Formats: sequence, structure tokens, C-alpha cells
Amino acid sequence: MTVEDVRALLRQRVDTEGSANAWSRRHGVSHAYTLDALAGRRPPGPAILEALGLEKADTTYREREAARG
Repeated sequence: MTVEDVRALLRQRVDTEGSANAWSRRHGVSHAYTLDALAGRRPPGPAILEALGLEKADTTYREREAARG
């Protein structure tokens, strides 16, 4: 699941609740934080992920290009 997928899920849940303010109150998350996460200004953090029933998975790694010397 990508961060965009998480935002889409958050948007769906907010819409179901009726407003970002109502969703935020129900889940004990700051209204401003919820709006920032929806707008992409902040990533959805632990409080939002917990309210959505999600957890952040380990990051993936890739090999760097060799340093040119």
C-alpha cells in the first residue's frame, strides 16, 4: 500500500464520517493534522495509521550507484 493509497483510505473514512473534524474527534487526532495528511503536506503518522487499522511496513532498500572517483 502506498502513501497515496493510505490517503485515499483516509479520505474515504472521512467522507463516511461526514467531515474531517468529525473523524478527527472520533479518533483523537488533531483536525489540522488530518487535513495536512489529506492534502499531502504531512505523511500519515502513527495516530492516523492506528485509527485506520494500519501500520507502517519496513522501508525497502536499493543498491546505490558506485561512487565515481
